[in-house]
Amino acid sequence: MKSNFQKEKNEASFKIALTPEEWEAELDNAYNRTKGRYKVAGFRPGKAPRKFIEMHYGPGVFFDAAVDLCINRVYREQLNLHPELEVFGQPDVSFDKAEEGEAFAFTIKVTLYPEVKLGEYKGIKLPKIEYNVTDEDVEKRIKAELSQSARSVPTDKPAENGNITVIDYVGTVDGVEFEGGKGQKYELKLGSNTFIPGFEDGLIGAGKGEERDVKVKFPEDYHAENLKGKDAVFHVTVQDVLVEEVPELTEEWVKERGRYESVEEYRAGVRSTLEANAEARQRNDRIDAVMRKVTENAECDVPEPIVKAEVDRMYHEFEQQMAAYGMNPEDYLKYSNSSVEQFREERREPAARNIKMRQVMRAIIKAEGIEVSDEEVKQKLRDPAVRAELEHAVHHNGGTVEDYAYNDMMTDKFFDLLLTSNEFVLEQAESEEQPKEKKPAAKKAPAKKTTTKKAEDNKDE
Repeated sequence: MKSNFQKEKNEASFKIALTPEEWEAELDNAYNRTKGRYKVAGFRPGKAPRKFIEMHYGPGVFFDAAVDLCINRVYREQLNLHPELEVFGQPDVSFDKAEEGEAFAFTIKVTLYPEVKLGEYKGIKLPKIEYNVTDEDVEKRIKAELSQSARSVPTDKPAENGNITVIDYVGTVDGVEFEGGKGQKYELKLGSNTFIPGFEDGLIGAGKGEERDVKVKFPEDYHAENLKGKDAVFHVTVQDVLVEEVPELTEEWVKERGRYESVEEYRAGVRSTLEANAEARQRNDRIDAVMRKVTENAECDVPEPIVKAEVDRMYHEFEQQMAAYGMNPEDYLKYSNSSVEQFREERREPAARNIKMRQVMRAIIKAEGIEVSDEEVKQKLRDPAVRAELEHAVHHNGGTVEDYAYNDMMTDKFFDLLLTSNEFVLEQAESEEQPKEKKPAAKKAPAKKTTTKKAEDNKDE
């Protein structure tokens, strides 16, 4: 068998040609693998000689099977001969004209993950990102939690902003009711901007049992074509006006929540929660900032097939999000004055950035020799809470808990390296006015599949 391997940028090709003897062996292999499918009179299934099957079903009966088996085998063999290749997706196969002395010829082309030329990824000075919890933050959170415990009680006073009105309503345009413009015993909080502009303002001052005609104008960008820009009248009957009674911060209220025994303990718990959230947010935002800079400093030309696949993944994720709300994605895009084509076009740039970011991550992991041992994975999985969380992920997405644990630990080690190797010290104005001079990029080899395949999907935008 003759083979010619060529690699250019992000594509590799294997040009293959088989001699008549080699092709005959492929046909014989196809016969042995598939002969049980054919029925020939006088022979038990799988026992008929090849020539009898070819006589009965035609001389090319084993051709397609031979082609598939041959291409699959040769493709695996060629990849084994070139372990340095990081192949994306499925190969593209084309058939060539056999030259003299050849019986079967074809070319396999594959798209390769882009190589990365790393730039500066250590010693970078970045704008300061720091989140501190103040007393005001604590009081604001306590106020919000008290509001969540508020009770709605009827009042005889006219409705004000912040009150809840229980209403029946019927909407008309030019005196004709329209679809979706009718409701009963709807609880509308005035000032929430739940309805179209002007509707809630029209109920301010209304009392229980009062009827009002509220005149509004539908926005020009309203999702229903037949209502865009139209003047409408809603006949509204106020069934009730409710006022929210917010409880006071007392020992009794704290104990009813079942977690703390005193106001002081509760307040300390709120602060602790806010500080943990601030720390997590600070870490995540610093990671985002340094990853953007490190990716910007690197050179990586992402092939179009990989960008397209990433856009497909992003659209599939969008479809799942819409399905969770019981919505058709195309309808949602239409209501948003967009389309599937526009959605995909707008995602091309972030998709390419995602791929580049993951490739940079893999390259740094390789360059720094970051590893996660089997013992570290086992240790992580000894935590029942961690194992339960990962088993939940496996149930919904497949894979193994070991892979998920490996991914988490590899990603954490990688991010720890970036955070400890760079500084967040610059004021925003300084970082914008005096950009750091870019140093020549270092030459780094791409990461091995066995290491980076597990970590590459952990940093999506």
